[in-house]
Amino acid sequence: MYCVIDQPPPVPPEQTQSYEAAQQLADAAVPSVADFAAVEVSDATVSERAAMSGLPAQVLDFRRAAFRAVRPDEIPRAYEVGEVSHLPVRTPYHASLVDLRPRIVLNLHARTAWLLRDPVRARLMRGSRTHSVLVVPLDVGGVLLGLAAFYRTAGSPAFSQSDLREAGRLGRRAARLLDGQRRRLVHDAAARILQEALHESDAPVVSALEAVRGHVPESSAPGSWIDVVQLPSARVALVAGTAEGWGVAATAGMSQVRAAIRALLLLDMNPGEVIARLGRRAGAAGAAVHCLLAIYDPVTRRCTAAAGGDAGVEPAFPADAPSAGGAEADEPSPMAEDSVAEFDVPARSVLLLSCGTEGGAGAAPGIRVLPPTGDDPEDAVDTAVSDALAATPGGRPEPVLLAALIRTLDPEDVATWEVPNDPAAVSEARAWADGQLTEWSLSELCFTTTLIVSELVTNAVRYSSGPIRLRLIRDRTLICEVSDFCHAAPHPRRSALSDQNGRGLSIVAHLTEAQGTRYTTTGKTVWAEQSITPEAA
Repeated sequence: MYCVIDQPPPVPPEQTQSYEAAQQLADAAVPSVADFAAVEVSDATVSERAAMSGLPAQVLDFRRAAFRAVRPDEIPRAYEVGEVSHLPVRTPYHASLVDLRPRIVLNLHARTAWLLRDPVRARLMRGSRTHSVLVVPLDVGGVLLGLAAFYRTAGSPAFSQSDLREAGRLGRRAARLLDGQRRRLVHDAAARILQEALHESDAPVVSALEAVRGHVPESSAPGSWIDVVQLPSARVALVAGTAEGWGVAATAGMSQVRAAIRALLLLDMNPGEVIARLGRRAGAAGAAVHCLLAIYDPVTRRCTAAAGGDAGVEPAFPADAPSAGGAEADEPSPMAEDSVAEFDVPARSVLLLSCGTEGGAGAAPGIRVLPPTGDDPEDAVDTAVSDALAATPGGRPEPVLLAALIRTLDPEDVATWEVPNDPAAVSEARAWADGQLTEWSLSELCFTTTLIVSELVTNAVRYSSGPIRLRLIRDRTLICEVSDFCHAAPHPRRSALSDQNGRGLSIVAHLTEAQGTRYTTTGKTVWAEQSITPEAA
């Protein structure tokens, strides 16, 4: 897997809310109700796995969650907090688990039959001279969450019905707290399962990257994500982001933002436009989203990066980046919301995206360009991620990380020709494209490619002024691009049988796998992609 999502570490028993609720119950019952009390809770209130299992509590383990005694030095404990507590069958404890009814057991003595089935508690009762036991199941709506046992020793009166009512009141209050914790565990587990399902197991195979590795820390889950999106013209988009919140709602919000970013990217929008539109959408939804987006072009080795969100995403650009403000290499450069920077990336560098909430990112939030370590691509990205995690200051949450080892396309796989803005140049463009494909041993694509070139160049000559650039890229697909200085994009339309024109773009769409328009600061680029069959290659 290219994305590693940390699992939450085990929480010590004394730090879980279930154990705190159990201890509150024991503290409230001693000494007002009993001389000492013990509370067991179901694993469904302390473990996500048990909470999500759907198994009845009667078949799950119960653990000692709390103990309180008037004279703690004189009364030993049957189980320590956190230990599995055994509740044998045919005892008052097990009977209350089955029928969810409280029980008062009076006149206990050494020869009481059910004590023989529970030797651990039998030793406790003999040592403490216990004569009465009050057992109260902790349940909400028929869902068993725990069991409370109250004991009275020699010198105290036996339990009465008023004691039963008071113990029941305390038990119901504790049961509501335990039920809230169980629901939270189910909610968080469902959110984590959804988050893992939304992250693809493998990154897409693109020519622009040699290797990629992501890290989503447990502290930022479940609203954090990373993404690698294949774009037209052999480009690739890298995304790292965090949607604030908890539970399934945060994961659902993250999935919506992730889908929106993908949709905007596939419309060929630049990072600044994507972040600006994302900011408006997230603001309307009322969710705070921190996002770092970079688009890398393996032909020009140019990277365009944008950051959005609150003041916790401060990309650090290389020293030669125009938007870096002359900062030294690897020095963070504060970035305003929805800001953009462009910079060249040296060949075989590692792009490292680091994103977190305000005050939650590591030592170097933003984007960094790092030299690769070693010759193995996987080791290079693994090292980049591990070094970034090691640099995170202690006590601060780990950032969401995405490391990618970039690749540059071979110059022999890219051919460019400046086309004169003259209708007579259309035939020359067809001839040039035919010769280039023959040189690349792609003669089987010559016929369709010359038709595509003819249509795209004709549109550029007819509707634009100034230079026109024709570019062919041999990648996993054959990419044909025509760039001009006009911002008006061609639109396909339905032509009548008698129309003499208007069918060009429909022909291009029929001959290609994908086509579209990408706007630039000076104009636009109209592109089309064709599959390269093994025979053609």
